[in-house]
Amino acid sequence: MNPDQKARKTRLNLFRLFFLLFFGGMGAIIPFLTLHFREIGFSGVQISTLMMSSSLVLILGAPQYGLLYDKSERKRLITVISILLVMACVVSMIYVRAFAVVLILWTVQRAVNSSEISALENLSFQVADQAETGRNGFGSVRLWGSLGFAAMALAGGWIYQNRDISVNGAVFAALLAASILAFMTLPEDVFKKHTQTAAEEPLPIQGVLKLILRDRYLWLTVVALALTDTLQDGVRSFEPLFMQDLGLPEAAIGLASTLSALGEVPIMLAADRLIHKFGISNVVLFIFGFDITRRLLVWFFPLPGLVFVLSVLTCVSFTLRLVCTVSLVNSRLPGRYTTTAMAFVAITLFGLGYIFSNAVSGQLYDLFGGRPLYLFSAGLGLFSLILALSARRYEKQPAIPSAG
Repeated sequence: MNPDQKARKTRLNLFRLFFLLFFGGMGAIIPFLTLHFREIGFSGVQISTLMMSSSLVLILGAPQYGLLYDKSERKRLITVISILLVMACVVSMIYVRAFAVVLILWTVQRAVNSSEISALENLSFQVADQAETGRNGFGSVRLWGSLGFAAMALAGGWIYQNRDISVNGAVFAALLAASILAFMTLPEDVFKKHTQTAAEEPLPIQGVLKLILRDRYLWLTVVALALTDTLQDGVRSFEPLFMQDLGLPEAAIGLASTLSALGEVPIMLAADRLIHKFGISNVVLFIFGFDITRRLLVWFFPLPGLVFVLSVLTCVSFTLRLVCTVSLVNSRLPGRYTTTAMAFVAITLFGLGYIFSNAVSGQLYDLFGGRPLYLFSAGLGLFSLILALSARRYEKQPAIPSAG
């Protein structure tokens, strides 16, 4: 192994450790926050309002965050400040009962956290790139986040059921603090690979948006994905409540999150090979077909065991969506703009879908309970499938459009 290969291996191992700790912290508390919100008296409409308001801020702020990250020479500092801010907001939420204050804290933490995760996943994708083989090791790096989330979601479910959510918060804060230490050990060259240089003509956000809109295949595909984001749609927001309504204990809800996160591991490892073998278009079509089937099964058979199993299988569509989205942006846009583009695609566009899905879902849940959410989600999946089929005719357009 030559020095360059050793250095690359060290960078990837540090990213693996960071994702393990960071997403482990998320797993310790995030799956249980909607349960906590209902426990302190929030209604379904109030919970969906939390989700929607944060999406509005994301839509406005995420591209600016991505542009700052692309251009900045202080990416490490931006990341550390972001993690500390998320820590402060989430821990504070545990002790607050006033809806207006929780709304502010939730909005800030989600806006910052989602933007930061998008930037870090894109950065790790670029570090994991293996140009000499035409493949990418992103999945083998990001899967450590899934492992961390899985382990701590299981522990977090037991803690929430038997102790107090303040203990979940303490574990969350400790793991995120450890993730900062891991991140600080990354070598400086990780952050300089695609930093804008003075010799390059900088593009504003509108310019990056024009690059995306020139590529019809890219924007049609990501719009289709945005309408049915299984990690943030109305079903995902209210599924813990629906599972609880069906008689499943909190520990089982945590177990579902754990098994789902564990299921991400083999799919992360296989995702690049699947995309390489079948093409992104075919993988995306599979995602929509798979999710439509999952949602319709719950609509027809709202049984606790079936809901549990199909909730676990979120790992299939979530993981393939993530790798397809990052691969799409990095394969069809210039590298120095990909963090800005990822922020716009994975947060702004996905955030619009999130707002729409959660707005309808909050009303449906308060009026009819959880079951109709699955029929609504299946309908969105069908529309997304049609959009993805339409995008295929433009797939052969030039992959990296001019930045001019």
